[in-house]
Amino acid sequence: MSTLRTFFLSVLYILTSSGLLSAESGILKSFAGCAGRFSAEMEHAWLLNDPKAQDYELRRGGFVSLLEATTTADNAEFVLGHRVNSKHAHARLLQTATFASDEVKASAARRAANRYLDECNLLILGGA
Repeated sequence: MSTLRTFFLSVLYILTSSGLLSAESGILKSFAGCAGRFSAEMEHAWLLNDPKAQDYELRRGGFVSLLEATTTADNAEFVLGHRVNSKHAHARLLQTATFASDEVKASAARRAANRYLDECNLLILGGA
């Protein structure tokens, strides 16, 4: 498994250093967004004493590793900004899903948050 991960990170490094993976590229933006979303899920789970917090922490760590492998000095500001914005947006969804008095609104927020996480899980091996 570590050989596969090393290979995958090597390919990402080559794409980044060759300019094929720019800051605005879809995959880098997805990695940053997913790191932010799993950060929000992890913190929300901690607050609610949810045992899924550890799983979210592991998922977040995977995306952070991918970001560390693909972030350069040229795209670092973009990556951090997108990650933070995604985290805040996802945290708002989770707050609405958990604390909204309107059940329809709460249910829609939870479904939206789950869809975003499903998209993130599809990006990593063994994520589904």
